Parts: sequence; C-alpha cells; structure tokens
Amino acid sequence: MKNPLTGILSIVFLLLSQEFSPAQQIADSGLSDKQSEIPVPPGDSSLDYIVSETSIRGFVTSSVNEFPIQLGAFRLRINAEAFLAEVKKHVDENAIIVDEDGYYKVRISRNPKIKSIEENDQANEITSPDIQPEIPATEPDTLQQTSAITDSVKIAEVLSVDNSLNKQEQNPAPDIIFFDENNPWLKRINYFGKSIAFVNSLIVTIVVSITTMLILLMIILLNRRRMEKEERLHQYLLEKYQGLIVDYLFGNANPDDFRPIASDNYRRQVLIDQMIDVSVNLKGEEAKKLFSLYKHLGLDRDSIKRANDVRWHKKIKGFRELAFMNIKDANDVMYRALNSSNEILRMEAQIALVRLGDKNPFEFLSKLTRPFSLWEQITLHELIIQHNIPVPPFKQWLKSPNPTVAMFALRMIREFRQKDAEDEVRETMLRPEPEIRQLAVQVAGDLEMRSTLETMKKMYKNQDYNICLEIIKSMGKMPDLSMMGFLKLVLDKEDDVQLQIEATKAIENNGEEGVKALVKLMKSEYKNYNIIVRHVLDRRIF
Repeated sequence: MKNPLTGILSIVFLLLSQEFSPAQQIADSGLSDKQSEIPVPPGDSSLDYIVSETSIRGFVTSSVNEFPIQLGAFRLRINAEAFLAEVKKHVDENAIIVDEDGYYKVRISRNPKIKSIEENDQANEITSPDIQPEIPATEPDTLQQTSAITDSVKIAEVLSVDNSLNKQEQNPAPDIIFFDENNPWLKRINYFGKSIAFVNSLIVTIVVSITTMLILLMIILLNRRRMEKEERLHQYLLEKYQGLIVDYLFGNANPDDFRPIASDNYRRQVLIDQMIDVSVNLKGEEAKKLFSLYKHLGLDRDSIKRANDVRWHKKIKGFRELAFMNIKDANDVMYRALNSSNEILRMEAQIALVRLGDKNPFEFLSKLTRPFSLWEQITLHELIIQHNIPVPPFKQWLKSPNPTVAMFALRMIREFRQKDAEDEVRETMLRPEPEIRQLAVQVAGDLEMRSTLETMKKMYKNQDYNICLEIIKSMGKMPDLSMMGFLKLVLDKEDDVQLQIEATKAIENNGEEGVKALVKLMKSEYKNYNIIVRHVLDRRIF
C-alpha cells in the first residue's frame, strides 16, 4: 500500500503547488499552536482565511474509509463547495463533502457507505437554499485557502443568479398557445423586451387577419361572379320576353307559350318587369290584352302578395306593379300605408292610389293624417301633368284638418287657375295657422281675387310682419282706388322701410291717380317720403 499512496500524495501535492500562489501559502508549515493570517495581494477582494491549529502538513487519513484522502476542512460550507469544485476538475469525481465534528471536510473516498453532505441535505429535504450562513467575525477558518477560491463579490453574484433561477423554478411561466418559455426559437430571438404572451397575441392577430382577408376575398369574388352571371341571364330573358310579348300583342303567340316561363319564380319576376315596361306605352285594346294576359298567368297574385309583405321595399314593388296593371285588389293596404312613418312608402302609396283612382284620384287626401311634404306635393303635381290625370276641384280640401293638405290645395288652385274657389280662399285667410293665412293671401293676389281686399284690410292690423308684407304685395297685384287711403296710412304710420316701399309701389300701380298722390307726398316736409317716392318712381330701378 505504500507505493500507491505515495503516488496519490505526489499528485495532490503537485496540484496544490500549482493552484496556490506564494503570497497565499503558509510560510512555516510547522505552525501548530499559533494562528496566522494569509496575506492578500493589493486590489484583490478575496476572502481572508485564517489557518488554525488544525492546519495539516500533509493529508489526514482515516482507517474508517477505504483509500481515504482528506483534502481540507472548513467552517463555512460555501468554502468547502468551492474547493470541492476545483478538486473534481483535477483529481477525482469521487470527491465528497462530509459534515463531521463541526467542520465541512473534503475527502476522496471510494467507499459507497460514506455519504456526502449533499446527499444528507437531499435526505433531509433542505428547501431554503437562499438563506446564507452568517460569517463569524472572530472565528477563522481551519485550512489555508488558494487563489482558485472565488472572492466574496463573485460568490455573491453566483448566489444572486442561483436565487433568481430558484425563483423562476418556483414560479414557472405558464404555457402559451404556441410556444412556452423553454422553446428554443424564443430564446434565439430578441423581442425588444416584450412578453411572450404579447408576441403570441400579435401572431394570432396576424394569422386571423390574413385568414379573414382571404375568406372575404373569396366571398367577394364568388358574389361578383354570381352577380355577373345573373345580369347576363336577366338581359337575355328581357330580350326574349319582350319579343314574346310583342308577338302576343300582334297575334303571333298565344298565352300557352308563356306557361314554361310562369313556372319559375325568377323568370316570373323578369316577365312581370318586362310587361310593366311595355304597358307604359300601351293604350286601348293592346293595354287590355296585356292586362288579361297578366291575370291569366296569375301574376297579379304575386303582386298582391308583395303588396302585403312586411318589408317596405317589397311593398313598394307590389304597389308599383298593381298601379301599372290597374289592379285594385290591394287598395286597402295602400290606404293603410298612407300614414306610415316611412316617407318613401307613403309617397309610393299616394302615387299608386292616384293611378288607380278612376273617379276621384285624390280621394286619399281626405284620409291623410301624416304631414304632406313639399317633395310629395311636387311629385304628385308631376304625376298629374305627365299622365294627364283629371284635375279635381281642390277647394274641397281647403278645410282639411291637416294643414299640409290645405296648403297643397291652395297651391293646386293657383297652379290650375281655379278662380271659382275665391270664396273658399277668402275663408281660408281666417284660419288659425299663420302659414296657411300667408299662402292664402299670396294665392288671392296671384289670381286677383278682388273680393278678398276688404278681408285683407281688416286682418292687417292683427297679423305678424310676413303676413302684413304679403297683404301689401297682394294689394299691389290687384290695384284698387278704394285701397289708396289704406296704403297712404301704411306709408305714414309704418316704420319699416320695406313696408313703406311696397305700399308706395301699390299706390303707383293705381295708374295716374296713384302717381299724382305720390308726387303730392314727395312735396311734403317729411324727408323719408321724398327718398322712398323717388326710389319707386325712378324708372331706372326695377
């Protein structure tokens, strides 16, 4: 056993001689009862280790272990672990740390019965590695240390890194949809400090956006292709059905030729549209023949069904079809639509009822409670002109409780020059609605209803400015010498210049008598008269 032991001692001695610097070795190996401090080079922050009386000149052996070699003993465990790491690099993987007699001893032993301190710690389930032992200020370590043992600053850094790793292990990051925190791809990419969850959310958003865009693109392309196909089919069917309808009207086709068409809903609708287009230019026998074909094919039932539909755009289409084909089976539905909140539906119902009303096309005005808008009035007037609809006496609606209907009647009376409504117009001037009174005065002046002059003169005092101005203008449209005194009084008493100018014009419109009266007023001392009269009599001003 002497020769192998000598060889091992030589190897360890050589290792120690390489690792220990001269400044850190003990000068006198014979120290036994005294303690000596290891000098530290300037600028080095390594730990100070004090050699006690247990310092070893050689390697302490024990008969307990098989081939034991004790390399060192330490009061601090961290120093023992650092030394153990260096030993394992150069000597043997069987080096262990044994906690014995209050010291942490580093030994090389092949005896499996000897357990290291790490194994004991695991057996005892030590769970607080972050708690560091306090370094006694007065008790030195027992063995000289080498420069290979890291200094206190480096040990603190290692411990802080270990603590952070332990915290990460205690609180592992949750797995995310595609990647977790251990994925190698995430470790190789710098995400500029963004979290893995944020990166994954961006990836999901991009994928969903691209997928949605592709789906929408496909839907748009397919829908566009379908619409183009339907448009080509619609155009083809229109040309085909138009020729077939013309042949039928001139006796070259019979109703049975339309049977295959009437069996398909889409083709039935195309046929209805084409028949309506043709009916616009038909009158007399041809129109009656087309109407009989419409009913023979049962197309009127389709139009009535659409007129009773809940959807307003379907109702409008049904109203138009029934109006063009002169079918009155859905008039009750149209009357109910007159007071709908949908303005377009109301207008279409009005137009349809006017076209379908043979005796009294404007009977719906008596049942209209909703406001009759100016646009609806203009549309109805255009319908009368374009289709030569008989014009009823509109004076019957001057007393309508709906003010907009009364105003429409006044406009139609003026438009169609219904002067026989003079008495009704005069009574309308006394209605409580100021807008109706103003329009009635204007209509009376435009139609020169002279019997309304006295009424205008009496009502002037109690009216607002706009009505007063309209009364003076209407008197100027139908000059009457009996109104001269009233007009002079307006010129003298009114402070508003516009009223004075209109009164002066009304006086002038009375001819020579009016001009003489103005010249006389111009010679008065009241200078405003001079300015206003000269302004009115100046023929350069129109």
